[in-house]
Amino acid sequence: MATYSVQSPPHAGALITVQAPGGTTGDLAPTGSGIALYVSNGATPTTVTLVPTPFDGLTVGTRTVTIAAASQYLIPLPSSVYGAGTVSVGYGNITTLTGATGFGVAVVTIPGT
Repeated sequence: MATYSVQSPPHAGALITVQAPGGTTGDLAPTGSGIALYVSNGATPTTVTLVPTPFDGLTVGTRTVTIAAASQYLIPLPSSVYGAGTVSVGYGNITTLTGATGFGVAVVTIPGT
């Protein structure tokens, strides 16, 4: 299991450091305004599943995003959708996210949002 920290690049820009997922389930990503999960995928398509916290005692449905092979996705993580704090993140295939330098995940925020 991994808990991702938020990377906040300055207005001038910065390199985003990706990391390998901690496993297929149980990773945690912070939520909030202007925060997103960045996924840099390798040669095989995969899925990212976000499991929101229950709201008012009710189970909220999961969101699954299909990540195409050899692509980068930015998935917004607003607390209005996923709850305040963190959201549980799962992956269909972590091998494609850890196979080479530059592939992996990160949580980023955009300055000024």
